[in-house]
This record gives sequence, structure tokens and C-alpha cells, in this order.
Amino acid sequence: MRHTMLSAVMFLLVVTCRVAAAPVESKPDDVAALRAHQGRWLGDLTLPNGHVIKSGVDIFTRADGSVWASYASPDRGAYDIPVKRIRSSGDSAELELPFALLTLAWSDDHFRGQWHQNESVLPIDFRPVAEFPRRQRPQTPTPPFPYTEQTLAIAANGNVTLGATLTLPQHVRHPNVVVLVHGSGPQTRDEEGDGHRPFAVLADRLARQGIAVLRYDKRGVARSTGDYAQHTQQDLADDLSAVVALMRARKQFRRVGVIGHSEGPMLAAAVAARQPDAVDFIVSLGGVGLPGIDMMLLQDRAYAVDQGARGADLEHLMRFARQWYTTIVAQPEPGVRVAALKELGAQLSSEDRGLVEKYKMNVGTLSLEAAEDPALRDLLATDPRKDWRAVRCPVLALNGALDHQVPPQSLAGIVAALREGGNATVVSELLPSINHELQTAKTGAEDEYATIDETIAAAVVQRIVAFVARQR
Repeated sequence: MRHTMLSAVMFLLVVTCRVAAAPVESKPDDVAALRAHQGRWLGDLTLPNGHVIKSGVDIFTRADGSVWASYASPDRGAYDIPVKRIRSSGDSAELELPFALLTLAWSDDHFRGQWHQNESVLPIDFRPVAEFPRRQRPQTPTPPFPYTEQTLAIAANGNVTLGATLTLPQHVRHPNVVVLVHGSGPQTRDEEGDGHRPFAVLADRLARQGIAVLRYDKRGVARSTGDYAQHTQQDLADDLSAVVALMRARKQFRRVGVIGHSEGPMLAAAVAARQPDAVDFIVSLGGVGLPGIDMMLLQDRAYAVDQGARGADLEHLMRFARQWYTTIVAQPEPGVRVAALKELGAQLSSEDRGLVEKYKMNVGTLSLEAAEDPALRDLLATDPRKDWRAVRCPVLALNGALDHQVPPQSLAGIVAALREGGNATVVSELLPSINHELQTAKTGAEDEYATIDETIAAAVVQRIVAFVARQR
């Protein structure tokens, strides 16, 4: 939860761009520069220091029929990074990314692009490719498949349309269906990262066992419309509610369940608590069962230890982290919040400031960029135990003993809350050697994820399949 796909590609290209004509914000029928050239485009961006970064632009039709784009950084294993806004003028388009602004101009058979970084102009030409370079992982599903897949467009609150894939097992009448709910960050329906596509792997394994699977892009990501940067926890819960409602309305499934990863189980619990007849069962994978600030502090402590912090240094860092989070929660207005955090940073002693920088505690959720995110403030102010206490359906809760992002204490919080609420249909297990990404790991540290070829441990999949199959 602490570090997302977006932070992995924020390589400090603070970009401003210029175009000849005054651009206008794109509309579904006003993106001619993009509509005629849908597909994947790849180029080499040469930085002032000579380092070359492969950069990609994917131009596509979203679930509501509008044309949109996303950014990819194949060298960092990051894809489908949301574009916040598109402006179009003639044969030129301007893409506003969370960390950059990119101008594209059509020229014969390719796009000529420009980044403006501070005072430097960084040219980049984009040429068509069938696929972006990706690291191949052995568990990624490959055809032929013994199941069918349908592409769906799901209406959600706020005029948002979610792009989704429904995987249906063959020769099974009225199977159970599970909805997969991602963790934090701008996640696609496959929850892709570091070359891994865990939700694609899970959908494949479940479908082969006669279980239907619905997975969807988070709002504002990939084929889903909406503004990812401004989403709240309630928005994500409403999106899940819309997906679950559609699965029930199709009347082709015996039971409708939710499988959530990381932040996902919190959303599953929220929907099940408010609509007890909507969700028949829940699988929590690395789920959160502690108050938001407590959870983030445990996560930050594990991260600081991974960075080498010990003793008094560690306690100084944790005091700083607690002050940071309590300041975020106390200030609902983003501008005031950021100003207060800057003041907090200015008041640090030179010794503490040095510790923050030495142990890299000024990134992820402890950065000013993250502090502006309304979803982070929601998360910090949330106590998911309230929703878990109200969940009445069967629950399978699995956490990894080597999970550094959602430490094992969280599993006890989920189980205790369920039992306090009177739920007797709870199965829980702390799995040895399993990290937050559900891989078999040695250390559990975040920098280990990409070095592991396994996408999901077989032990995790086996427990999920057995539990879902028992739901009648």
C-alpha cells in the first residue's frame, strides 16, 4: 500500500509544454489527433545526463466509447499510468500526466513529442509497436484457454464507466462468481506491476476450477473513465457495489463473492456491511484490520527497518511519521494541509532531517505529493474494524508472515472484529514465507518483489479455490 506503481516512475521529470494553438480539454468527439492513431507508441527519452528511458503512449477506446491514453515506462515495469487530462488542437495533442505534460504532433507516420523539464526541452519520437516490452513471468496465462472472456462496460456513480473482463468457465451451469478488488494505486484489472499480472493469473486458475471471475480497471485507469487523482474511499466502495449489483442482476451465478487484495478487503467489508444481501462471501488477501494511522505506522516501521534503521534512529523516524499523518488528518483542505506539512518539515532538527533523507522516509505516503491525495486522508482516518464487525457472510482471511506492507498484526484485527460482531464463519491463516504480493519470499521487503518470478504462491491459490468451491 505504501508505494504504488506511480511512485515507481516519478523520475522527477517536472514538465511543462507549449503548443502552437490554444488547446481545449478533450471531449469524446474532439480527439482527432488521437482517434486516428490508436495503438501503442514507443520512444526513447534521452535525459540531460545522457540516460535513456523507454517511454510509451497507449491510445485506446475506453469503456464509454471515448478515446483516451495512458503512459508506460517499460524500463520500470509500469504500464497504464493514468492521463489526467487531454487537450487537442488539430493534429496535436497534449497529455497531462500526474508528473509530466507531454505534447504529441503527428508527422507522416509517427508522433513527434516534446517534454519540457525545467528550462530544458526534451524531444522524443514515438513509433508504433504491437506491444510494449514486458518482462515475462512463468505464471502469466497463455492461450489456448478452456474458458471464455467477455468485455463489459459497467455504469458507476458520477457518470463513471468501468472497463471490465468477465471470465466464464465452460460447461458449468450457474457457477459461483468472484469479483477481484485491487489494492491501492492506479491499478488495472490485472493489478499489473513488475511484470506480474496477479489478477490475470488468479482469474485463470479459478476459471479452470469452474469459478467465474469479474475483474475491472480502477476508475480513471486504463479503460475505465473518471478521475483517479480525485477518488475517495467511498468512490471505490461505490464502484465495487455497482460491479456486485451487475453480477447479481445477471442471475447466472449461484453465489457472488468478493476477493480483495491489500486495500481491496476494506472495500469488500464496506459493501458487505452496508448491503448484507449483496455479498455472499469474502476472501481477504493481505487485508487491513487496523485503524488507518496505526496501519501506516506499522508499514512505515517495517519499511524503515528494511532501509537499515534501528534503535533511536527508528524511533525518531516513527515520531516524524506519526506527526505527518496526524497533520494530514487534521487538515481537510489540501492547500492548508501541504502548508502545514512544509512547516512540520522546516521545524525538524538538522539531525532528524538527515535521518528522513538517509532512510528514504520522504517518499510514498510521506511525500507532499501523496499528502494532496484525498484517498490517503480517507485511508488514514478510516477504521475498517467497524465494517468488519458488521460483516455476516463467510470470510477467508489470509495474510503473509513476510508481509511488510500490511504487517501480520492486521490479520488479528480482522478476525477479532468479525468475531466481536458475531460472525462464526471465519477461516484465517498466517502463511509462512508469503509476502504482501502473495509470493513465496525470503525477506518480504518491497525491493524483493521484482526479483521473484512467481506471481502467486500455489498455497494461496489452493486455499482460495477450496474456500470458494465450498460456498453453496
